[in-house]
Amino acid sequence: MGLQHGRQARKLRPLISAAIEARFNQIEQDGPDTRFEGLVRETAALLKEIGAPLLDMIRGQAEALEFEFDTLLRYDLVTYLRDYLATRKPSGSEGCTTWAATGSAAVGGQPILVKNRDYRPEHLPLQIVIRATPETGYRYVCSGSAGSPGVFSAGINECGLAVADTHVCSTDLGPGLPDYALMMQVLEAHGSVSSAVDYLRSVPRLGRNNLILADAEGHLAVFEIGHHRHGLFEAEDGVLVNTNHFVSSELQDSFVDTNAPRAKGNSFRRYDKVAGELRKARGRIGVPFAQRLMASHAGPLASICRHPTAGSKSATISASIFLPAQRRMLFCHGLPCRGHYDEFGIKPIEWKERPRSGWRLNRH
Repeated sequence: MGLQHGRQARKLRPLISAAIEARFNQIEQDGPDTRFEGLVRETAALLKEIGAPLLDMIRGQAEALEFEFDTLLRYDLVTYLRDYLATRKPSGSEGCTTWAATGSAAVGGQPILVKNRDYRPEHLPLQIVIRATPETGYRYVCSGSAGSPGVFSAGINECGLAVADTHVCSTDLGPGLPDYALMMQVLEAHGSVSSAVDYLRSVPRLGRNNLILADAEGHLAVFEIGHHRHGLFEAEDGVLVNTNHFVSSELQDSFVDTNAPRAKGNSFRRYDKVAGELRKARGRIGVPFAQRLMASHAGPLASICRHPTAGSKSATISASIFLPAQRRMLFCHGLPCRGHYDEFGIKPIEWKERPRSGWRLNRH
């Protein structure tokens, strides 16, 4: 699958190379020390023990894109381990806004999971939608970035299990599986939220992220990821909200707001904005509502659709709406207040009909 990814993304190699260089330059500006480099080595060593599928994918991507494997692996790891450096000083934060609804809160009782992806602007032209058919396990559709492994943003599998991540700058960080590896395993091997949560509890985790999950039966959960600890929330009154801070008592003290003073608190403001809108729309939460909310603006702190601003290292580059019961994903490339949504579906098939493993990339 890594080879196929790399071959289909080959024309984007110059942009991938520029993204790698930008990330490495940022790390140098952050001032990597001996402890940071040790953390990178320890995480790479642990992946050799428990993360073979992820390493195989990166190896295939590196071969097809003509990068050194160690270069691409370092890029994938320092993107996440940078929190060790970022928690020392204000340096800006990459964030996302996610929420889910089900039961009496949603139109027809149909579960829905939604994400605005707020990320580095150089990833806008790298953004892709992937149809994946593992050799064993469930097929899935996911969004991410060309040249990045696993499930790098959000996805849904043929059972109707959907998952999306958000970055939380955290001090509870250590060698473990990064969330793009966790989400890949969740979609390939699990058909329900309860099964996925059991898996997430059981494996070594790198930390620094939250996952929001929804399944076809309407079960919702937010799993807050720490290296040593974790937090877990299930839906209250049929809704869940998740942005870029920890809410659980287990991890609250690990969160560090690394934004510049003018942007501090934006995660809390977006959380409150979405929670308030969901309360007001109870019973009417569906696709049209989701599209309006994810395109909304409410000033520099509470806006859900976040436009590029001077000095900011992050902006909204896509919106995704997942309909688990229908096995559908609606995807908007770019700012959701300006773009349109393309639809991607994934129908369950009989195992005897299953094709060989594959990785098909749709570029936006």
